[in-house]
Amino acid sequence: MSGRTGPLQKGSAAVVTSPPIVDLARLVGHFLAASYSFVSRTTVTVALTLLAPISLLYSPIAYLLAPVFVLLRVLLDVFVLTPYAIITSVARNVYPIYVFIGSAVICALILGGLARLLSWSIQSALFAPRSARLEIDSEPKIPVDAKEKSAIKPATPKTQLRKRVSIKEERDG
Repeated sequence: MSGRTGPLQKGSAAVVTSPPIVDLARLVGHFLAASYSFVSRTTVTVALTLLAPISLLYSPIAYLLAPVFVLLRVLLDVFVLTPYAIITSVARNVYPIYVFIGSAVICALILGGLARLLSWSIQSALFAPRSARLEIDSEPKIPVDAKEKSAIKPATPKTQLRKRVSIKEERDG
């Protein structure tokens, strides 16, 4: 038995003691191992006994359904396994190009952003800010009529048509 050893006293040998829970745990472990072995053997035996009649019918059913199984295998090959193999092969071969183009795009975005920032900073240093420039260059704005909005048609006022009246109304009015 292994476990805790008590304190050594003068003239006495080492005393080995273990708590009772350790002995109980060992007993429960051995019991569970034995019961698992028994239950698993029993379950397999019962399952094989119940499946024995089905195994007798399996061979004739397999021969009768063989064309269906072959058709399903061909369809699986054509619609699942072959496209999967093609896609994985193409992906494996295209991956280096994908990485190269992806890194080139990221570098181009960084360089473009830095160029825009540099251009903006030079423009800000050389020219006045936009708000100050607008105040200096602004001209008095002339209001635009609705008739003058179109650049295609000239802005000529339309002549008003006279109202047609009958002779009888002209005499009365």
